[in-house]
Amino acid sequence: MILGENSTVKRCHILSTISGLSFCLLLLNGICAPSAQAGRPVFNQTPQTINRYFGGYKTRLTTPSEVTYTYAPTKFKRLFPRFPQSNFTITFVKNKARKITLNFNGDHKSYSGGNNYNQATAAKFYNYIFGYQPPVWKELSWHVLTEGLRDYEYCLGDGVSTYFWVGGADQATFDASLHYDSRCEPPSKQ
Repeated sequence: MILGENSTVKRCHILSTISGLSFCLLLLNGICAPSAQAGRPVFNQTPQTINRYFGGYKTRLTTPSEVTYTYAPTKFKRLFPRFPQSNFTITFVKNKARKITLNFNGDHKSYSGGNNYNQATAAKFYNYIFGYQPPVWKELSWHVLTEGLRDYEYCLGDGVSTYFWVGGADQATFDASLHYDSRCEPPSKQ
């Protein structure tokens, strides 16, 4: 009987030790985890950092004030199967990422069913770029530019807003951009 009790005590000790070690490993993993696991920083990053995230760029357009790189990785193409010509560009000012643009490149013409850029599309784009779902979808502004042409700006949270305009007979969006906007910072950071 004493031998059996001793064996049970050893099992309990081993299980509690394993549980304790597991907890410590999870705690250390949380403390030491790179920030990319909580989201990928993109704004204010250099082209070299962006290339590590998305691979090499396809084209580069340089003006006196900015450089715009076009990316079209295979994973991105699969994200929007209804828009096979789509790609995205990142505009750098003084070697820091400032604006990210989703380009539909004519695919919007084949989209039937209204606006091709909406909350679901914006969330997929944001998730691809930053590595997590946007925390909010809050309208910041909209304007009627001309008859049949409107522009919209929505807060996606964590300092990011999206801007796009809708127009034409098909009421489609040709491109949409993500950019830093202090109005979209969490209340504790404003």
